[in-house]
Amino acid sequence: MREKSVTIKTVDTQKTSENRDGCMKGFGDILEIVHLLSSSTSPEQIIEAVLNHLCEKLGKRARCAFLEGDDLTLRYWAGQHLCPLKGLQIHKDSVVWDTVKKGIPVNLTDPHSINGYTHTLSESIKIKAIIPLAYIDPLTNEEKKLGALIVDSGQEGTPISSEEFEYLQVIGHLLGAIIGRAHLIKMLMSSCQRQETILLETAHNFRNRIVAIAGLSRRIAKSAKGTELEEKARRLIEEVEHLEANLVEFENYMSQRD
Repeated sequence: MREKSVTIKTVDTQKTSENRDGCMKGFGDILEIVHLLSSSTSPEQIIEAVLNHLCEKLGKRARCAFLEGDDLTLRYWAGQHLCPLKGLQIHKDSVVWDTVKKGIPVNLTDPHSINGYTHTLSESIKIKAIIPLAYIDPLTNEEKKLGALIVDSGQEGTPISSEEFEYLQVIGHLLGAIIGRAHLIKMLMSSCQRQETILLETAHNFRNRIVAIAGLSRRIAKSAKGTELEEKARRLIEEVEHLEANLVEFENYMSQRD
């Protein structure tokens, strides 16, 4: 796909000024979202709450698309849309996909700035803000792309002010942190479960070998009565029984954790 440039401009109108004032007064909402970072609320519920809040607060439509394999799919939205959005895949040649790949937020205020791009929705909304969602992997320090937050005014086409755009970028960072935390917790839990499975499999294999050694030692002790070999076999049996006791203790500990 050829490189396409996006012109970023801001337009001041009476309505965007009013939205801006309301936006600036409500920065307490950011603190509420930050609080959700330490809560047990599911990411899905947080995303829905944030989109509904943006729709009500800014008087604009909001939606989120997430990377699923090689696709960018719409999963959450707020406001009136003319077509069903659930599961709708963002067109590969759209400005949204291009923005996600570049990882730089854009505020589109000039309808001509996205000429040459393909629209995903049946209605061609050319005035909108696109905020890429991502988080930083704490182990690799690598940025992990998640998708995008998209906000527009529908057919009304009222541009998003520079203050609203800054506000949306903060919201985007918080959403990325919340979703990223959920991904990391899921990976951690999966890793812990895998490690636990390996430990239990190792303990099971260890038990099988202990049982085999114990059986062999008892047969040797029985057949070598009155000899030095019997004494050595009985010492081995004692060691095996000690290992068995430790293994039972470990298995009891694992069962209590479950």
